[in-house]
Amino acid sequence: MIRHQCTGDYKIAPIRRKVRELLGLTQKRSPPFAVAEQWIGISTDEAVRIKPSFEPWQVNRGPLIERRMGRQDCLAWLRRHDYPMLPKSSCIGCPLHRNAAWRRIRDHDPDAWDDAVAIDRAIRSGLRGIRGEVYLHRSAVPLDEADLSIEADHGQLDLWPNECEGMCGV
Repeated sequence: MIRHQCTGDYKIAPIRRKVRELLGLTQKRSPPFAVAEQWIGISTDEAVRIKPSFEPWQVNRGPLIERRMGRQDCLAWLRRHDYPMLPKSSCIGCPLHRNAAWRRIRDHDPDAWDDAVAIDRAIRSGLRGIRGEVYLHRSAVPLDEADLSIEADHGQLDLWPNECEGMCGV
C-alpha cells in the first residue's frame, strides 16, 4: 500500500489556502489564536476522522457529531427535506475501493470508470520513489482486468477498516 494523500492535497490544502486568503492571512504570520471556525461534515459513523485543527488560527467543529447524527440520520434529513440521496464521497481512483465500489462506478458512471482505468494505467510505473508496478485494484492487476465479482470479495480479510480516514497528509 502506497501513501494516499488525496484529501490532504486536493481538499485540506486548497481549503486552508482559501480560508487564509479570505482572512487576509496570505502574506502575514498567522495569529496565535482562533479567528476562524471550520465546520466538518463527519457523522458519528466516522467519528475517528474528526481531528483538532493543526492551525492555531482555526478551530474545527463537527456539527453532525455534536448532534449525534449518523449516516442514516443524515439520509433521513435529506429525505425529509426532499434532497437527493447521495453516495459516500471518495476519489474515483481510490486504491481503497472494494469491488462493490468499483462495480458501482463501472456499471453506473462510465465516464468515471474510463477515468479510473486511465489513472490506473498512468500510475503503473510512473510514481517517483516506487519500484515495481502500481495498481489501483488490490489484486495488483490492471483495473479493467480485475475480477470485480462479489465472489472475489469473499474470504478477503479487511485488516484496515478505517484505513481511509479522509485526513490524508495531515
